[in-house]
Amino acid sequence: MVAIGLVIGLLGPFGTFALPPALRILNWIAWLLAGYAFFRPTGIVAGWLCETTGLPRAAGDLVALAVAALPVTLVIVLLTSPLDLAGALRWRGFWTMYLYILVIAVVVVVAMKALFRTHGDAVQPVVAADPPPPAPAGRPAMDLPPGFGAVRALKGEDHYVRVIGDAREEMILMRMRDAIERLGDVDGLRIHRSWWVAKDAVASIRREGRTAVVTLATGHEAPVARDAMPALRAAGWI
Repeated sequence: MVAIGLVIGLLGPFGTFALPPALRILNWIAWLLAGYAFFRPTGIVAGWLCETTGLPRAAGDLVALAVAALPVTLVIVLLTSPLDLAGALRWRGFWTMYLYILVIAVVVVVAMKALFRTHGDAVQPVVAADPPPPAPAGRPAMDLPPGFGAVRALKGEDHYVRVIGDAREEMILMRMRDAIERLGDVDGLRIHRSWWVAKDAVASIRREGRTAVVTLATGHEAPVARDAMPALRAAGWI
């Protein structure tokens, strides 16, 4: 956020270029940090919403940004003007400021996704990779504690992957796609942009309209993305 605030502050968009450079940069950094406090929680909620409903992540992100931009706009107007709460809501320029903030939020999110590239992986069946020779079947070639055992599922959580075993879980800083590749020849499918499951970990699969929900032997439930249904049928899971 600080780096992006520095860049935007140097550019001085939306009429802020007239401010002194140092003040302009500090203002943009402060605004972005304040905005992050609102946008971050709504982004997490949007991720849960997309996982539960199958809503495309881009649509969920846009809804989250549109909602979070409202309180951010209110905070910035109150900090940069002599208006009180009622006056800020009645101010004619409120919705123009809201639009500016929404545009900036979209730009920041796109920049962050381009930087980390963790949410854009397509749902697809696991393609066998070349695992390191020492790794036995069912054990991933990734940094997990000794005795972790076989991996039963992977769940993408922001920039991390939750590795689910029979009796324990570990969080690793890794892209979902890379974690799947490191599983080697373990038999499983990526059933959702945020979920990969091993075939022998599936306890049951229930249909929910045009999609399905996979229940694992570990007790976890994983949603199946609509575009992953053909892969499940082709693999004989349903």
